[in-house]
Amino acid sequence: MTSVPFRPAWTRNGAAMMQWLFCPTPQAVGFALRNTLASLLALAVAFWMELDSPQWAVATVWSVAQVRRGESMSKARWRIVGTMAGAIAAVVFIAAFPQQAWLFFPAVAIWIGLCSFLATFSLNFRSYAFVLSGYTCSIIAVAAASQPDNVFFIAVSRATYIVLGVVCEAAMALLFAHDLATRARATMHARVEEVLHQLALLLREIVLHDRETLTHAGEFSDMMVSVHRGIEFPAIEMGRHSHAGDHARAVFANISIMVTRLFGLSGAAGQGDPVLLDTRERLLRLCDSLHSCRLHQGILQALHGEAKALATLFHDRALYDNKDEARRVTHTMLHAAMTDLAQALEHCQAIFTPPAHDRFRFRLPGHRDLRLALYNGLRGAAAIMIAGLVYEVTAWPGGMGFIAITTLVCGLFATRENPVVGTLRFLSGAIWSAVAAGCLDLWIVPYLSNYEELAFVLGIFLFVGGLAKYNPGTAGAAAAYGLLMPNLLMPGNQLRVDEITFLNNALHTVLAVGLSVLVFRLVLPFCAAEERVRFAAHIRAELRGLCIMPLPPLPQWWIGTSVDRIGRLVRHAAQAGDRAAAGEIRQALMLSAVGLNILLLRQLKREQDNDASHSLAVLLRTLARYQPVSRRGLAMISVTRRRLRAAAQRDGADPWLLQVMGCLDGIERTAAISMDGNRAYV
Repeated sequence: MTSVPFRPAWTRNGAAMMQWLFCPTPQAVGFALRNTLASLLALAVAFWMELDSPQWAVATVWSVAQVRRGESMSKARWRIVGTMAGAIAAVVFIAAFPQQAWLFFPAVAIWIGLCSFLATFSLNFRSYAFVLSGYTCSIIAVAAASQPDNVFFIAVSRATYIVLGVVCEAAMALLFAHDLATRARATMHARVEEVLHQLALLLREIVLHDRETLTHAGEFSDMMVSVHRGIEFPAIEMGRHSHAGDHARAVFANISIMVTRLFGLSGAAGQGDPVLLDTRERLLRLCDSLHSCRLHQGILQALHGEAKALATLFHDRALYDNKDEARRVTHTMLHAAMTDLAQALEHCQAIFTPPAHDRFRFRLPGHRDLRLALYNGLRGAAAIMIAGLVYEVTAWPGGMGFIAITTLVCGLFATRENPVVGTLRFLSGAIWSAVAAGCLDLWIVPYLSNYEELAFVLGIFLFVGGLAKYNPGTAGAAAAYGLLMPNLLMPGNQLRVDEITFLNNALHTVLAVGLSVLVFRLVLPFCAAEERVRFAAHIRAELRGLCIMPLPPLPQWWIGTSVDRIGRLVRHAAQAGDRAAAGEIRQALMLSAVGLNILLLRQLKREQDNDASHSLAVLLRTLARYQPVSRRGLAMISVTRRRLRAAAQRDGADPWLLQVMGCLDGIERTAAISMDGNRAYV
């Protein structure tokens, strides 16, 4: 028997942590090589054009470089838009406040705050355009503060670096992109299949009344938000002619509505009822079919037919069952859920086999957090004012660079839902960028005599940064490394950075990142627990508005906003390691179901003009006054249900009335669960 040599735990953990460097995947090597070549090409062109700051072209390549080609295309487009807007703002500020420091700095701080505020309301790289316009304005204006007559030329130069970096990255990506549309379609199919498989698991738990259903429903919402945001990039790669992304968003919307409808079914099935037992068995067989589903035409058609058949069966059972009201209401809700599933599968078929002359458009909105946007704006403005104050008090020669880097880092932090997460990783990346640039500037570059030698040596450092950026665990630090290391290196045609210049630049760069980290951690710091309380109060206020607002939103709008909120709560609780958040997440799920049923009630009320619709109008006004999730609200719902039950017994089977009863039952059950959770967890 051979003995295995003992290895300390720290060596095993260290080897696993450094696997991205010593044993990278082929995809990581391709990503790093592609962007390294693009960076060196951008640097060579900048040298040939004799630009004064060629390092910004290299930084632009690494800024827009993303793992997916669609992400790079989207970020490059919005980077150009943000650069142009920031350059115009810089020219305006320099012209408006020449040699007036304490008019200039507050103006730039307000602009940074406004851009950070607007960035919080945007998704994906559209938010990047706002923050880029903020810190581009600051970089140009700071560079032109001592020579305001040249602000236009400095702005044009800055825009040239950006366009050059974007073009070089795009050109190199085209050489590495093989069969991009086909791979993008395969990615989209895989993500939609993943949603269907997770839906099967969650639906099984709902049918079997599992205790962890609501916990897994929150995780399902987080997964839906992630997939919904990521689906934009394969859609870009597939081209403008394809509407697969719109159909995928419609799939997510219909599935989210379906799952939210079914929250009220918990505990609705009677024990030993043969009809409900048969219903449960049919739903479990549907779960098996969903779990093995693949986006192929034959499988999708069979699954769509199964969902339509179940919808018809449940509709008939709800319409002709005169023995048990609860059973009729249950089958009414299941009929609506199966109809949602059938619509989702129709959109899946459109993804797999695009219809001719497809012009379908669909957008799923997200949550807009006004307080988070305001706080991000205030943090960004505060950081700029502090940096400006330091410069004015100390007359630091590197103060203008300190201000420029501060605006850059604050802008990047402002695009995050939780600005605190990742700040220390960014700071570590800034320190590593200073170390790498120091090695190059002080020990290697002085011995190089031509561009080919510089490209070879610099390429090694950039390649390592590319491997780090591809690895999720080091991507945050690598983002700072790729952005700041070229700026510290400061390559040029006719100059070499000496030791004093490098140390000054490294000092103000690292201190600027440190100041940004401190501001975002100390000034109006983000707190996940406070966010959960704020979201709960906001949703309850929205529920009252849904009852009486003249133009109620579509159910898709409410579901998109609710799923985004729940996904944020799940992510932020996981980041903070807060296990006590489960109660508030369950409440948010129940409140989203209440809001959906209120909107469905209002849609049904508009379809009829009779005594029942008048009763619904009175109920909605009462709920707006006393809160839908309250004892008075539940009492009014119970009274309305008794009136409608009497009308159903008098008028016979009425599909419209059964749908109304299903919505009222859903509001009553989910509101009661929410109130019980409120007492248990708050």
